[in-house]
Amino acid sequence: MRRLLAAALAAILLASGCTPGADGESPGPETSQSTATNEPPENLPAADSALAAVARALSAQDLSKVRMDTSPAEAQEEVDTIFAGMDGIHPTFEPGEVSYEGDEAIGVLEVTFPLGVEGWTYPAPATFTHDGDEWLLEWAPTVIHPELTSETRLRYRQEEARRGPINDNTGLALVEERALFEVGLDKARLTEAEWPTVAAQLATVVEIDPATFSEKVLKSGPRAFVIAKTLPQVEIPAAVADVKGLHVREIRAVLGPSSSFAAPLLGTVGEPTAEMIEQSEGKLTVNDRVGRSGLQSRYDEQLRGVPMVRVDLVQRPLPEGASPSPSPTPFEPRTLFLQDESVSEGIELSMDRDLQAKAEEILSAQEGLATLVVVNLADGGLLAAAQSPAGGTYPHATFGKFAPGSTFKVVSALAMMRHGLTPSSTVQCPANLTVDTYTFGNYSGYGNTGAITLTDAFKYSCNTAFVGGAEQVTGEQLNAAAGSLGVGTDYDAGFTSNFGTVAPGNRIDRAASMIGQGQVTMSPLGMAAVAASVGAGRTVIPWLVKGHEASPTAAPLAAAEAQNLQTMMKATVDSGTAQSLKGTMIGAKTGTAQFGPVGNQQTHAWMIAYDETVAVSAFVEVGDSGGTTAAPLITALFS
Repeated sequence: MRRLLAAALAAILLASGCTPGADGESPGPETSQSTATNEPPENLPAADSALAAVARALSAQDLSKVRMDTSPAEAQEEVDTIFAGMDGIHPTFEPGEVSYEGDEAIGVLEVTFPLGVEGWTYPAPATFTHDGDEWLLEWAPTVIHPELTSETRLRYRQEEARRGPINDNTGLALVEERALFEVGLDKARLTEAEWPTVAAQLATVVEIDPATFSEKVLKSGPRAFVIAKTLPQVEIPAAVADVKGLHVREIRAVLGPSSSFAAPLLGTVGEPTAEMIEQSEGKLTVNDRVGRSGLQSRYDEQLRGVPMVRVDLVQRPLPEGASPSPSPTPFEPRTLFLQDESVSEGIELSMDRDLQAKAEEILSAQEGLATLVVVNLADGGLLAAAQSPAGGTYPHATFGKFAPGSTFKVVSALAMMRHGLTPSSTVQCPANLTVDTYTFGNYSGYGNTGAITLTDAFKYSCNTAFVGGAEQVTGEQLNAAAGSLGVGTDYDAGFTSNFGTVAPGNRIDRAASMIGQGQVTMSPLGMAAVAASVGAGRTVIPWLVKGHEASPTAAPLAAAEAQNLQTMMKATVDSGTAQSLKGTMIGAKTGTAQFGPVGNQQTHAWMIAYDETVAVSAFVEVGDSGGTTAAPLITALFS
C-alpha cells in the first residue's frame, strides 16, 4: 500500500475529533511523528483545487474528467460496483484540509450520506502525486470510505418501524399495520405444461376466477411469482398446501375495517412521490413508506417512527465464471453505519367506529354525492364523517365548499337577534322582495306571507324575511354571528377541515348571504358545527385528533342566544319544515340552495339537527329539499 496511508488515517482521526492514546494521554515514545506540513513542496501549486475537483466529480458520480494515476473509466467502474448495493443512495463530497509530505498531498474529503434522521458524515482520505506541475489523484476505494478495499463494497439495508395505529374513541385500532400473506404460484417450480392446470386449482381453492388467474399466470414471465390473493393468515385455506408450486410471501400492510372506511379522513400509506422525496432534503427515498393523504400524511412522522437503517461493508461478488479462492478467515460483513429502529406512536381519535360504519352503509346506496357528519355535544368530538361512493377519496364531508341555503338562517337569525329582535318579534314576509336590481322570492308553494314572528319565518323558512334583515345586519355582523356558531374562520383543527367563508360584498350579495347563497360557502362539517353550537349552548369547533383541538377565536355564543336559537330550531321540528325528524331529533333546520348555470340550475338539499347528545348534518349535492331528501338519511342513521 501507499507510504502515506498511516498518515492519511491519522489526519482523518484528527479531523473527526479523535486523539491518539487512551484517556487523552499523549502518544508513547514509540509512536511515529508525522512530518506533514500545510505548505506545498517548492515549485508546486497547492492541491486544494485538485481536491475540490475530485469532490465535485464524486458528488456527480462522474470521474471521466478527473486527473488520476489510473484510467478514469476503470475507477468509474469500481465506484459503480461500490454503490451497487446502496439502492440508488449516493453521498455528497466536500473538500477539506490538505497537508503535504514529501512529494505527496493528502486531502480530506467530508463524505455525507442522506441517511437516517441526522445523516451520516465521515472523513475519507484522498492522496495526490504530482506530474510536472499538476496533481494526480492516487485512485483507491478509500476515497469513498477509509475501510473500503478492492474486494469490498457498501450495502444498504432498511427495516421500517411498525407503523403506529390510528385508534377510535374507545382506544381500539381503526387502522394498524398487520401481517398479510401473498398466496401465489412460483412458475420456476413448475413445467410449462403444468401452468394452466395448477393455476386453475389454486384459483378454485382461494375462491377467485380460474380463467382470469390462469390468463395472468400464462402472460407472466417463466420464472415469475404470480399472486393469486392476499389474505390474513387465518383466512388462508388449508387446501393450498396441496397445490404444486405454491409460494406464500409475508408482507406488511396498513389496514382498516375495510379499504374504504373513512378513507377521505384517515388517508393512505404508500411510496413517497418524487416531489415528496425532493422536498424531504434527503430524509425520504423510494424505499420508504409514508402517509400519502389524510391523517396518515398529517401525522406521518409520528406514525412512521424511525426505521432501522444500516450500511454494511461486504465482500464484492466474484466476476462471472470466477471461483472463490480458499481463505482460512472468510470475510465477515461489518456494519459501518447503524440507526436503530424506534417505536412509532399512534394517534387517538374522537371517531365512533360503529356510527361511522353505519353512516357509510346508509350512504353506500346513494346516487351522487351525499354526506353525513355527526358531532358529540359534550366535547365537540367528530364522531362520524361519511360520504357516498361518488365522493371518492376527496374529503367532501369535512372540506367541501357548498352553498348552505336556508340552514344558514341559524346564523342570520343570531345576527338579527343581536340587532334587537327576539323569537317572538314580528318580521315582514312578502311573496317577493327586490334589492337593487335583483328580486328574491320564497320557495315554490310557500304560503305563510305577511307579518309573522321571527320563529315562524325560521321554521317555515321564509326567504324574504331574512333578505329584509340584511338592511339592518352588516357583513361584519353576519360574519361575527357565524364565528359564534363555529364557522367563518379558518381554524387548523388538526385534520382536513373547512369551516366556511362568510364575506358578503354589495347589498345584493349581503341579502343573498342571509339565506345561505351568494358568497357564503360551507362544508357539511361546518354546518354540523352550527347545529352543535346551538345544541350544546356554546361555540363548538369540532375536533378529531386528541391533543389537536382548536379553540374558538370569535365572541362566544351567549346562553340566552343559544336558548333563543334552540326555541326556533325546536319549533322547526315540532311544526315546521323538519317535522319528519319528530321523535328523532329535538331541533333542526332544513335548507336548499341552487347552484349551476342560470337556466340549468340544480339544488343542494340540507338538514342540520341535534338531540340530547349529538348534532348532525346531512347533505345531498343534487336533491329535492332538505325535508324530503336529506332528512331521511338522519332518520336512517339514528333509527
